[in-house]
Amino acid sequence: MPDLAPPPKYADSPARHELPADAELWRVHSGEFDATSFRPGPSDDHFGGGRFDGTERDPYPVYYAALQPPTALMEYLARDLRYRDNGGRLVSRGKVNGRRISSVRTTRPLALVSLLSGPDLAAVAQDGWLIQSDEYGKTRRWASWIREQARWADGLIWRSRRDIGGEALVLFGDRCGPDALESAASVELGTLEGAHYLNDVLGAYRVQVSLPPRRKTQG
Repeated sequence: MPDLAPPPKYADSPARHELPADAELWRVHSGEFDATSFRPGPSDDHFGGGRFDGTERDPYPVYYAALQPPTALMEYLARDLRYRDNGGRLVSRGKVNGRRISSVRTTRPLALVSLLSGPDLAAVAQDGWLIQSDEYGKTRRWASWIREQARWADGLIWRSRRDIGGEALVLFGDRCGPDALESAASVELGTLEGAHYLNDVLGAYRVQVSLPPRRKTQG
């Protein structure tokens, strides 16, 4: 468990993972923002924010996504979900209202640092701690250090903690901005259609959201 500072005498090379042009990515985001919008940041060095956000010492916009819809949904919805007595997990309506799941496509190939396997993590002097720890202040410091070792990298890719086997990724906005992505399709999760979509995609995960209340008709 290398809960340590990055090695000062590192002499290795991070593993490389190529995303081809026209690769499909999935993202859960606020309906107030376009599906290709990067989150500007920076995040605090110690509090709040995401696992691999930029900070004041290395301020870069971020774009979190996944390669499959279930992974994107689980990364957003399952962080604080607990199993109920019946073995299921219920998402509150407040969690989905105003949110969308969108698919985008890459407009060009993107080079990512791979954190997908044990050898890939070892190549950056790390192990599963980097992609599983809740100490985001520390993991953000490691992301900045990895960027220094891989100046070619447009982002990072790793195994999702909440969808075992799924692949999550972050793109660095200072190296590949919104022009590297184009919108494809989206579903508003707060609608009746969105509830049916979510319940269908996440049924095997025993995750569901209640249907929105029906509007009362006049008369």
